[in-house]
Amino acid sequence: MYRYPEFPDHVYVELTNICNARCTICATPAMKRKREIMSLNLFRKIVDECGRHGAKKLLPFLHGESLLVPGILDYFRYIRGAAPYTHINLTTNGSRLDHDVTEGLLQEDLLDSLIVSIDGGDKETFEKIRLGLRYEEVHANIIHFIRRRNTLGKSRPRVSIAMVTVHDNKHSRDRLREVWKEADEVRLSVYFNWAGKLNGEKRSRHKINFCERLYHYITILADGRVAMCCFDSEAEYAVGDLNSQTIHEVWHSKLLREKRRALYERDFVKMKLCAGCDYLNHPAWAGPLVRLRPYVRESFPQLTSAAENLYKRWLMR
Repeated sequence: MYRYPEFPDHVYVELTNICNARCTICATPAMKRKREIMSLNLFRKIVDECGRHGAKKLLPFLHGESLLVPGILDYFRYIRGAAPYTHINLTTNGSRLDHDVTEGLLQEDLLDSLIVSIDGGDKETFEKIRLGLRYEEVHANIIHFIRRRNTLGKSRPRVSIAMVTVHDNKHSRDRLREVWKEADEVRLSVYFNWAGKLNGEKRSRHKINFCERLYHYITILADGRVAMCCFDSEAEYAVGDLNSQTIHEVWHSKLLREKRRALYERDFVKMKLCAGCDYLNHPAWAGPLVRLRPYVRESFPQLTSAAENLYKRWLMR
């Protein structure tokens, strides 16, 4: 099998799977598992272990909108105190990034990077995909955040605007870049089918035997279960439970090693989640590059980002 680090590089922690949007390109609206908020005690246990092991990146979000959690700033404060050298990244829909939350995040340096999912370059396109959200509100919140950061003379968090490119919004790509030129980055992502949970956009099927999700990421759900990856939104293929285990135990468990082995052998009978997932659909020639990406990014982040953007443009052609 391919080598993997002693402790996962990226730790996804789902603070909640509750969301105030019903996006057409997301599996969360149809989710069947209980909607809940992670307990602060469980969260602290997870963060403490990340701090001890020096996790590279902690991502306190997943299948919900983290800024809906009451007292959310306390969660970020705890990360900063218990894991001071870990990069904190938040992805949000921007609807709850009000002035009070903005001030707390910026004044206390609680984030290293912020990604805002927009998915439309104009009001009509945005609200057609991100159901339940108001374009004007989200735009005002994010522009205020960027300008307030700049006024404070801060360089972080780096703010990225993200759009998953699908048929319904590809026409608005140029408009997206223009509207969000004050952001540090506008990134266009390739559509993925949430391991077969969504239909719609189609890409040619190229199954390879490497997926960085099993080798560099761990996905912790609000109830403490560890999903096989972020696309295992219902935890149908859970590989552990942090109510009774540690991250390190799950990461090196026999069950997760067996999953990596099955993927390495391209045994999609055993890896049913992967069988229906188009995230693995890279051309054969891209396999070695995908495997090297996590390591090359550490030394050459700008070069890696440039190469990724070219590759995404080719996939979205």
